[in-house]
Amino acid sequence: MPAGHGEAACERVIAAIEQILGDPRGRWLLGLDKRIRDAQSELALSGVIDGRVIEGVIDRTFVDEQGKRWVVDFKTSTHEGGGLEAFLATEAERYKPQLQRYAQLMGLLQPTQEIHAALYFPLLRAWREVDVGRVGAATGRGAGKKDSGQMKLF
Repeated sequence: MPAGHGEAACERVIAAIEQILGDPRGRWLLGLDKRIRDAQSELALSGVIDGRVIEGVIDRTFVDEQGKRWVVDFKTSTHEGGGLEAFLATEAERYKPQLQRYAQLMGLLQPTQEIHAALYFPLLRAWREVDVGRVGAATGRGAGKKDSGQMKLF
């Protein structure tokens, strides 16, 4: 980190934590309201999908009260001025490939669960679900399935 940027970075982290704790969605993501289960943070996974090794570190994953498995990527982006919805839509498209990888990897680990993905922007108190296609129980794709395109978690 360049000299002189440490204090600003610390202030940004503190602001993000304050926003998360003050946001009902943020509290839900952290499990503070006891409505989620099987939660993990910074989950590192790697696997082989269609003959290629892929890997990722999922910021947050959990199962919600409806039994849906979520992979959530936290973004500390800020946005000033108008057009917040357009900004969020652009960010969703930008990070969709990353979330698709995460969902595929989680599908290998939890092949019987339907996988959903989202971006969470704590500094904006914004949530954006991202369509990652059908992964997990919705498709039957998972570890050990012959129709899964040679998917293997390691």
